[in-house]
Amino acid sequence: MATHRMDAGDLDLGLLRTFLTLVSSGSLGKTAASIDKTQSAVSQQMLRLEKIVGQKLFTRGRDGITLTHHGELLETYSKRAVELHDEMLARFRAESAGGKVVLGISNSVALTGLAPAMQRLQAFHPDMELRVAIVAPAKLEAMLTRGDPHLAISEPSVMRRSPVATWGVPLQWAAQKDSTIDQSQAVPLVLFEGPCSWQDDMLNSLRRGGREWRVTFESSSLDAILGATKSGLGIAALPAEVIRRSRLVHLKSASLPPAPTIEFGLFQATALPKHAQTLLEVMRTSTFKPTQSTQTNREVGLSVPSSGLAPVQFASEGF
Repeated sequence: MATHRMDAGDLDLGLLRTFLTLVSSGSLGKTAASIDKTQSAVSQQMLRLEKIVGQKLFTRGRDGITLTHHGELLETYSKRAVELHDEMLARFRAESAGGKVVLGISNSVALTGLAPAMQRLQAFHPDMELRVAIVAPAKLEAMLTRGDPHLAISEPSVMRRSPVATWGVPLQWAAQKDSTIDQSQAVPLVLFEGPCSWQDDMLNSLRRGGREWRVTFESSSLDAILGATKSGLGIAALPAEVIRRSRLVHLKSASLPPAPTIEFGLFQATALPKHAQTLLEVMRTSTFKPTQSTQTNREVGLSVPSSGLAPVQFASEGF
């Protein structure tokens, strides 16, 4: 009888998670910073992964990594494996999450396009009524103290309380297909309207790189920003998954400095009802991973109830 041996080359889920983070960030350095490991450790993990699958997965260049054919294939399988693993754990760990849960998100979080992740959360708990409210960061702190919303996602730098979980969302320069940037002209930018720390970092990076820029479009709406970018009004800094879903392209050859990485934190109210505590644990441990899990349920192969699913409600500024 054959004996199952881990050292015979079985895939480790941690390797697949690191691989997906590398695909999303585009470089070993950004991946190392995102998962709190050294660049050497990440490189060793990828060498081990290539040895296990027996194929070259990516090549390195001046603009970061480029997936090979086998790398693209592994990306597809890795997403399915990680999503299935997380779905399985969430279903076994979670208790009944019936009841209403209010999740507050800052404007910058809304810009990353997290609606599919919200639907995934509710797919695990079809009896839960999930309401998502877009709130100015300055108001989130006081509202969490009152217990409404129950949970919040925001940039840790604007919050006084400590997050229960953090993650990074690397951004990339997004543009209309076949767009080019004239090196002699100011960079046309499609910007997020309102105060935003990561956008300040982006503009400062352009200044340090000696690149002039001009604002061609500005909005607080993700749909409007995507529309302006698709129309060729300028380029925008967006998460890789948003770029792929929106059929934009990652602009790599414009001699631009790297786009920043947004750091987000998950925060909880001072007092949580039991059903909100259950959802918090699911979000903290496996289900809610914006850097890897923002595809639609059909794309990642999740089994979602076709009926009886309460819709996610979105609101702005208040409840």
